[in-house]
Amino acid sequence: MTSGKPVPQPTELIDHSAACEVLLIRHGRSADVVPGDAGASDPPLHTEGEQQALLLDERLRDKKIHAVYSSHLKRARQTAAPLASRRGLTTAEFEDLEEVRLGDWALGEFRRRVAERDPEWMEWTKRRTWDGIPGAEGDRVFRDRVSNVINDLAARHRGETIAVVVHGGVIGTFLAHALDMPFSLWMTCENTSVSKVRIGPDGTHVVTVNDTHHLFDPVLRA
Repeated sequence: MTSGKPVPQPTELIDHSAACEVLLIRHGRSADVVPGDAGASDPPLHTEGEQQALLLDERLRDKKIHAVYSSHLKRARQTAAPLASRRGLTTAEFEDLEEVRLGDWALGEFRRRVAERDPEWMEWTKRRTWDGIPGAEGDRVFRDRVSNVINDLAARHRGETIAVVVHGGVIGTFLAHALDMPFSLWMTCENTSVSKVRIGPDGTHVVTVNDTHHLFDPVLRA
């Protein structure tokens, strides 16, 4: 039966009123490290990363954010600080939001292998998961670890918006887990990029991934 009345295209197919809007934010560029040095386990932001964090904060200045969370690592905490400070909030830190635990490739060893295009590292990249690194926690453990925290935070903030400042691996792995994708290494995650999702009773719905418009247009950038 037709009513004769024009009906507009729907903008949403799901009622998100009971969902939590989660801004998954990667930290700014971290400082250079010397592989094997104790400081390589938790570098602070590079000066460029500090500027990126300020540009992110300026972009989100008018965005209502009810709570700010981060991993306990310096680069995440320092990126979250301007967002929390502007709103008079305290950043709550979670150790289980830290980057993948790399075992034998920790303390800057992973960075060294990437920089040198180490053959063993290049062969490992073909897996497209976090499995296969000697002594590391592995893909499934990593997925469960970060997903449990993020989903729990979302459940605490139904109908609200939260910022979760973490790491590139965390964001890619969480989205892969939420979307039931086999590969955790599937997306580009730039420093201070924003990936926006809605998490509610009907699951996780992705709004945008790797948004960096406070730094550059990712479509036009070579």
